[in-house]
Amino acid sequence: MKILAIDDQQLVLLPLQKKLEDLGYKVKTSTDASEGIGLYDRFKPDLVIVDINMPDMSGLEFIEYIRINKRSSTPIMVLSANNSSDIISETYKFGVNDYIKKPMNLDEICARIKRLNIFFQTY
Repeated sequence: MKILAIDDQQLVLLPLQKKLEDLGYKVKTSTDASEGIGLYDRFKPDLVIVDINMPDMSGLEFIEYIRINKRSSTPIMVLSANNSSDIISETYKFGVNDYIKKPMNLDEICARIKRLNIFFQTY
């Protein structure tokens, strides 16, 4: 399974990438959502993990681009400290498959990734 993780904080990406790679996933990361679009096109991930609050291009804009411009149904998991119910609702309107609030728990993230992977392999 290939995973693209986008977060403007390296302190989030580095342990996440290490944990996921230790579990056998192929992982690409980016600290910039605009750069993440290029990575998305080249890497063709099976899952995207994205933060909402990022400079220049927000995670919500990235999600909108993937869902509307690319017409992609790639599973998307949000990992964000943004706890606004309006933002959370907005992400689900764009077809986000899961929303995890920071601070992150790596074991929980891995369990949710496994659940999403099983779901999409089944359906």
